[in-house]
Amino acid sequence: MDRNAFHTLVLLTKDIGRLTDSKSMSSSEKLAMFLNILAHHEKNRSIKVDYIRSGWSVSQAFNECLSAILKLTPLLLVDPKPVLEDEIEDRWKWFKGCLGALDGIYIQIRVPSQYKPRYRTRKGEIATNVLGVCDRNLNFTYVLPGWEGSAADDRVLRDAVARRNGLKIHEDNYYLCDGGYTNGKGFLSPYRGYRYWLKDWQGDNPLPRCKEELFNMRHARARNVIERTFGLLKGRWGILRSSSWYSVKVHNRIISACCLIHNFIRREMEVDPLDIDMEEQMEYQHENIDIVESSQEWTTWRDELAQSMWNARSNN
Repeated sequence: MDRNAFHTLVLLTKDIGRLTDSKSMSSSEKLAMFLNILAHHEKNRSIKVDYIRSGWSVSQAFNECLSAILKLTPLLLVDPKPVLEDEIEDRWKWFKGCLGALDGIYIQIRVPSQYKPRYRTRKGEIATNVLGVCDRNLNFTYVLPGWEGSAADDRVLRDAVARRNGLKIHEDNYYLCDGGYTNGKGFLSPYRGYRYWLKDWQGDNPLPRCKEELFNMRHARARNVIERTFGLLKGRWGILRSSSWYSVKVHNRIISACCLIHNFIRREMEVDPLDIDMEEQMEYQHENIDIVESSQEWTTWRDELAQSMWNARSNN
C-alpha cells in the first residue's frame, strides 16, 4: 500500500469506521500498527518494541482498527457486474451473465483441543473453511469465514445462499465453481470425469478432444480468477499464512478485514504490486437464487453451451 492509499484509508476509518485519536496515539499510528500485524504476522511483543508502546495499547489499537475496517464492508465489498452479450475478451465471452467465480480456501487457526476434530481438514491441518467469491477483476464480492475445516465446500455454499444477508445471485446470473460444487441454477461447474485443471492443458498435453473437454478448459481459464485472488490475499497478509493465537471469532473477523483491505488496495492503487509477481491466476427487487440444488435445466444449458463452443472451434 502506498502513502496516498494509506492516508485515504485513515480518513475512511475515521469518517465511517469511527476510529479516533487517543491522547497518546493518532489514528494513523494505530492503523500502521494494525496493517503491520496483518502483513507480517507480527506478535504483540514485537510491535510494542518497534512502536515503543505498551502491550495493552497495541492490543487496544488492533481491536479498534479491526472494528473500524469491518464498518467499511458496504463500501469496500464490490457489487459484481455480469458479462455482457457484447463481451469480446476471449476468456469471458462464452460466459454471458457470469458474475465471477467462487471457491473455498483453508486458513489455519488455533482452536481448543476438544474442537480440533471439527476443524481438521482432509490434509490433517486445523483450519477454517472460508468461502470466497470474486469478480473478474480479482475483487471480493462476498466472503464467509467461520466454517470448520471438515465442512464440505458445497455445504458452506448452501449456508451462504440461505442466509438472510448472504450471497445473492439474480436468476439470470451465475458464478463459476469447480467440481466440488453442484451444477445448478446460479452455479456453473465443469464436467466431471474429463480433464479440467489448467496444468492438464499445458506442455505436451493434447488439446481438447471433445466438447466436454473444451468446455472444461475454457471454464478453468475463467474460473482461475478466484485462485489468483486467493493467491494475492495470502501473499499480501502473512497472518493468513499460519495460525495465530487469536480466538476463532477474532480470527474470522481478521479474515474478513483482510479481504476488505485487499479490495481497497486494488481500488486505490493504479497497479497492485503483488500482481506483478502473480502468474495468470433497492429501486428494483430482483428475484434471487435462495437454494443450491442440481437442475436438469441447468445441465441441459451447460451441454448447449459446450456444444456451441465446440461448433465455433470446428468452424475456425
